[in-house]
Amino acid sequence: GGGGGGGGGGICRHCGGCLEVGGPYWTGATCDAAFVAAALAKAELAGAAAYSSLPLLQPLLRALAAEAAVKTVGGGAAASLLALPLPAACRALRCTLVPPATLVRALEGCGVGAAPCHWDPCTLKAADARRVWPVLCEWAKLHPLQQGEASALLGRLQRRASGGEPGRIHFDGVSTLQQQKRRRREGLPARVAAPPPATVAGPSGGAGPRVATADSPPGGGGGGGGRCRFSAVCPFPYARDGRADSVAPLGVVVCSASRGEERFSSLAAAVRAAPEGATVLLGEGETELDGALLLQRPLTLLGARNAVLTTRGGGSVVVVDLPGGGAAGGLPSPTLSIVGVGVVQRATEQPGVASACAREGEPARAAAGYAVVVRAGRAELTQCTVQSALSGGCFVSAAASAALRGCHFGAAAMHGVLVSGRARVEMSHCHVHSTGAAGVEARGRSEVRLHCCRVRHSSRSGLFATAFAEAHAEYCNVFQCRFAGIECAGQSEVRVHSCRVHDGERGGLLALGRSSLRVDACAVSRNAMAGVSARGSGRVVVADSAVTSGRASGVHISEDASATVEHCRVEANGLCGVELSGSAATLVARRNVVRGNGGEAFALPSPQCGGCVQLEGNDLG
Repeated sequence: GGGGGGGGGGICRHCGGCLEVGGPYWTGATCDAAFVAAALAKAELAGAAAYSSLPLLQPLLRALAAEAAVKTVGGGAAASLLALPLPAACRALRCTLVPPATLVRALEGCGVGAAPCHWDPCTLKAADARRVWPVLCEWAKLHPLQQGEASALLGRLQRRASGGEPGRIHFDGVSTLQQQKRRRREGLPARVAAPPPATVAGPSGGAGPRVATADSPPGGGGGGGGRCRFSAVCPFPYARDGRADSVAPLGVVVCSASRGEERFSSLAAAVRAAPEGATVLLGEGETELDGALLLQRPLTLLGARNAVLTTRGGGSVVVVDLPGGGAAGGLPSPTLSIVGVGVVQRATEQPGVASACAREGEPARAAAGYAVVVRAGRAELTQCTVQSALSGGCFVSAAASAALRGCHFGAAAMHGVLVSGRARVEMSHCHVHSTGAAGVEARGRSEVRLHCCRVRHSSRSGLFATAFAEAHAEYCNVFQCRFAGIECAGQSEVRVHSCRVHDGERGGLLALGRSSLRVDACAVSRNAMAGVSARGSGRVVVADSAVTSGRASGVHISEDASATVEHCRVEANGLCGVELSGSAATLVARRNVVRGNGGEAFALPSPQCGGCVQLEGNDLG
């Protein structure tokens, strides 16, 4: 093979695999470093006015320049080396994909030049391929796909590894969530005051980068008997109950201890006749109801595969109205369960409703109730799919409570889940997407808790809390929302722990009014506006998190807001690292890494402003 090549006899001398070559390939230099540098300088000097394609041309030329600047061990151009596709290498090693920038910095720390290829950022060219595989092995040991899992290739590479004095391999570009998973596996403490560089012993020499990713590992990791990776008590994945699979399509069977099995021709009649504690089995197929299914006693509604409920006229499909219970005084034991049932509210025009709404100037969907409504008592939904083309997915009203586990809320004209008026909702391993309003909204002194949920493609914010509400999110993924990923306003309180908030069409996390937002051990990246923003009189605390690659400033504080930023990494944002623009805004920043941003590390107002700024021990690169 070429410079990155394999040994003779069709066997790779690095991994022991068979070499296959299809057709001729070019092993010489693909570009001239001097020509690329001259072209890049000319294009940047002329600017976009002369070259309309400069936004596309400039990254390509920079990638070519970085690739041409790397020299092989013999002094040749790195372009003559064979490229290493990182996805294929990590797939063979049974580990998570190593970020290319992280691997490049780790190799540079070992004295090996490397650069991503100009045609694919996840393909690498390194000066010495023999030094790449030991570094990848160290990554694979730290980041296996599953705990205790290792590939046969990793074992072969470790046995082939040469001896000698081990150096230090630094993975300083690792994402916050990857570091958290590693710390959980190793049983490290829940929080450290000043995290040291994340280093591991390696097989090669050289000094590594200076600072590692600042992150705070969460407590109560995935040990014990729980199968959720992040909680020892979470029962995920939820076991499926298949008792309803034997029921005839569209059939209904009521099972109770007092009456045995009874068959009914309609679901409404079965629910009315079922005693407390009974289980109602619903066969597969779409059951169309004449009106909302009213559940007023403790039951279990169990659906077969592809069992779906819908209604004529577009009103609410399921209404839970149980006597007693509620959120006041703590969460009671579950009183009503709906398991494995699809609930669909279709956009069928209702006679008289459209004309009445037109007279009031409101859309017709405002007259329809939510697909699932919990009025009173406590309801538990497990592995349900809820869709609504007229209104929202699930509404939990005053003093009621609900547990939503493994549910799917999608294609809703309004909210995915709406919690109001001292209600309390727990969501775990749910998926909320494609909503016309906020994905999950809490208002009016209600409380909502999200664990391992995915919220995406909301027309407003992914998670929104207002009017004295409380919201807690942990280990969630919130992305591609049209407004903020997570937003709080109106004296609400939001706590976010170990979440990813990324690729938002506007900001990442936003605190308005007199709300309070705390962000711990999160990864906020690639948002169109500020990663973390505080306005009005909002209060924000960001600790042990990474705010990177946003188009605007990493952290933005305006008006009378206040922010505390500690042990964070704020890098590669389009504008400033931390921006303070309010006349009375307050900032406290301690022991952060703020570097590589488009503007200043800290953009502060003039000394005449009434705000307070305290900076301590920050690394500005």
